Amino acid sequence: MPTLEEIEDIDEPPKLRQYIEPFPRPVATPVRISKEKTKFEELLENQIHEGTNQWDPFASQEEWELAVWLMKNVGQTSTDEFLKLPVTRDRMDLSFRNNRSFLKHVDALPTGPNWECEIVTVPGDQCGEDGEIVGEEMELWYRDPVECIKELLSNPAFKDSISYVPERIYTSSDGDDRIYDEMWTGDWWWDTQTKLPDGAAIAPLILASDKTQLSQFQGDKKAWPVYLTLGNISKELRRRPSAHATVLLGYLPVPKLNCYTDATRSLAGYRLFHYCMGKILASLVEAGKAGVEMVCADGFVRLIYPILAAYVADYPEQCLISCCMENRCPRCSVDPNNRGDPTPSPDRDVPTTLETLYAHERGYEPENFTKDGIRAIYEPFWRNLPHCNIFGCFTPDLLHQLHKGFFKDHIVKWCSTLIGEDELDARFKAMSGYPGLRHFSKGISSISQWTGTEHREMQRVFLGIMAGSVDQDVLTVVRAALDFIYYAQLQMQTSTTLAALKACLATFHRFKDIFIKYEIRKHFNIPKIHALLHYLASIQALGSNDGYNSESPERLHIDFAKDAFRASNRKDYHEQMTLWLQRREAMWQREAYIATNNPNDFNDPNDSNDSNDSNDSNDSGSDLGANEQANTHATPGMDLVSYHVAKTPPLQGVTVQRLIENFGATNFIPALTSFLQQQQSHPLLPNTFDRFDLYKQIIVTLPPNAFLSSQKMSNRIRTSPAVPPRGRKKGSPGIFDTALIIDDPMEYRLRGGLAGLRVAQVRVVFSLPLYFGTHPHPLAYVEWFTSLGAPNPQTGMHVVKCSTRQHQPNSAVISTTRIVRGCHLMGQFGNTIAKGWTTDNILEKAKDFYLNPYIHVDTFTTININ
Repeated sequence: MPTLEEIEDIDEPPKLRQYIEPFPRPVATPVRISKEKTKFEELLENQIHEGTNQWDPFASQEEWELAVWLMKNVGQTSTDEFLKLPVTRDRMDLSFRNNRSFLKHVDALPTGPNWECEIVTVPGDQCGEDGEIVGEEMELWYRDPVECIKELLSNPAFKDSISYVPERIYTSSDGDDRIYDEMWTGDWWWDTQTKLPDGAAIAPLILASDKTQLSQFQGDKKAWPVYLTLGNISKELRRRPSAHATVLLGYLPVPKLNCYTDATRSLAGYRLFHYCMGKILASLVEAGKAGVEMVCADGFVRLIYPILAAYVADYPEQCLISCCMENRCPRCSVDPNNRGDPTPSPDRDVPTTLETLYAHERGYEPENFTKDGIRAIYEPFWRNLPHCNIFGCFTPDLLHQLHKGFFKDHIVKWCSTLIGEDELDARFKAMSGYPGLRHFSKGISSISQWTGTEHREMQRVFLGIMAGSVDQDVLTVVRAALDFIYYAQLQMQTSTTLAALKACLATFHRFKDIFIKYEIRKHFNIPKIHALLHYLASIQALGSNDGYNSESPERLHIDFAKDAFRASNRKDYHEQMTLWLQRREAMWQREAYIATNNPNDFNDPNDSNDSNDSNDSNDSGSDLGANEQANTHATPGMDLVSYHVAKTPPLQGVTVQRLIENFGATNFIPALTSFLQQQQSHPLLPNTFDRFDLYKQIIVTLPPNAFLSSQKMSNRIRTSPAVPPRGRKKGSPGIFDTALIIDDPMEYRLRGGLAGLRVAQVRVVFSLPLYFGTHPHPLAYVEWFTSLGAPNPQTGMHVVKCSTRQHQPNSAVISTTRIVRGCHLMGQFGNTIAKGWTTDNILEKAKDFYLNPYIHVDTFTTININ
């Protein structure tokens, strides 16, 4: 093992250290010592030379900001009307008076690579009335991928988020526990780098394509965008649409191909796809062999080898790309009747596939052609791409394979058949609340339109829903499936988490036949279940799955397809869409240029809400308002923890009687008395005549989690009393969330995770009146649950129940600095849910509760990966 360099990331939890094994040969060496000017530096130099400002050709910052707003939000007709209004024309003194002159200003801005249009003529296999072969013409719009790569690598806005060097990273100096995170930490980049000359750098291409509908209510207008981004750019930046780290490479034609017979139309469409993709990617062949000198974001010129590394697509499109039938696996040669078998099959390989296609084209009948389910696509677009194993490029599709396919279409459906829709609905209706958790108030059987959000919301509570209603083997399958889903979506993987991922899948396969026993399934020959076998290898090769989320292309469709189509007149729309996008790109580039020149003045309004990754979302539910402040404090076991409460408590002068009646704080006075006696030697003791100022919620900022993104996450813990109905407004029940509280600081400091923590329901968060003395932080009245013991062997979840003393709730007043995070308790429903249980009373009605590890991926990792 080579010497490992120790790196400690300040954003990582204190126990995680990284040891990096550098690549043993020179990589990404500048071809010249001196730097070249980046495009932003050239633009700045030209503006200084010409005496113009950074807003040019717009007259001022205000005019530029208006132009950005118009381009983003207003159509061309409405722009023209706005600019011709007397108030606009007479008072704003703009340098453009109508939409035409406005667009001239926009067209004067530097933009990205030019678009090309090629007319593709497809000769059919049918004759027209004149006896001639009928053909079809269509437009292929695309840009040179090499120019797009230059555009991305040279963007100074990405300078601090780009890597050119492969690395092997470990959690310890012995190199036993490998980390898989960004693409450059995977095996593919390391292995491919060994095939290139010293000093060369790889630009790993990540392609994505997905056909989408453009017209909503009439017509059949469709687009087939192809997107390109680079593995050099950090995945967190790639996931942000506002960063524009993904570019539109082209629009594939979506023809009807009526010039072909029904028998040949499908194959003709497959061949057309590969022909068009071959035209788009043609420049990569020579560039991937010899390399291309490119100016990078740091100003150095490097010899870049653009190589296709990953392709994000759904299952049918993966089969189209790999030239295989849809009853086969696009990655391996598994028998179509054995896809439910957990035994791995040999991977497909490019040379064998091309040899088989070559032989079949010449009239032979090679065994592999039928055995591997190959389609007669004799010139696949990837055949000449250097260093490209197209079958290894396919990345896991978390949305369609895991959330929708494996979980919703199979696990939920099987379990619903077992316990019945009515019982399943009743359990979802009675599920306890949690900030940000969707309450299925009508159950799930009536939902007709499902999205990835609903799938994930169901996963958060599904094990608790099923516990008690099915036998142990079924519950084991459900738990293994959920654990696999949660491990698969981690944004940083290690050898340890991958071993857990593999174990979950093995457990699922070992117990899955229980559904055959109950006659719910006859077999498990299901493509999406087979695809799970390839997750481990894909992560090891290309890094964690969040870098290749299939939800990203669907989000990009809004900007690059749907909005662009709406800006057209619906006729010859591809040409208008490309022009509209070129103008939008020009505005984006100028925005990035201005932001680079004025980093302290620029605030991207999209940054806070444009992430595609659900794991990054907070439980807080809302941003801090003007009436809220941040209080930062040190907590045992943490480097730094912060909480947020309102500047002024919204509930002023609340009586003790109201605390008892509306907040359920039955032991408030004894608990506060005990707290004050512990804090002071001769305290002034509270009585029923005292009044207190209350907060409705406290927001706790969670510590950084290396397995998720570096974005801050928070939990909102609510303490809201019931609101009675008034007039036409419905009332609302009281909400008192549960939380994990530090019970043993030393244990928590030493072991982390759940050690030293205890569950409590937070009923009151209040400020201590000054006449009781000063306390630097708000206090909380809580009611304890029993201590956390060993997890339940059937569910793997910890079980707690309400703690009592002398038949009264075991309560205490604590400092809010002891609140680590919110938590979710799920009542044990038993075999059949009791009548009268609802989401509002479940915490009072149920006797035993599961501590839910699936409420958030952060909670899952805290409990399972300590």
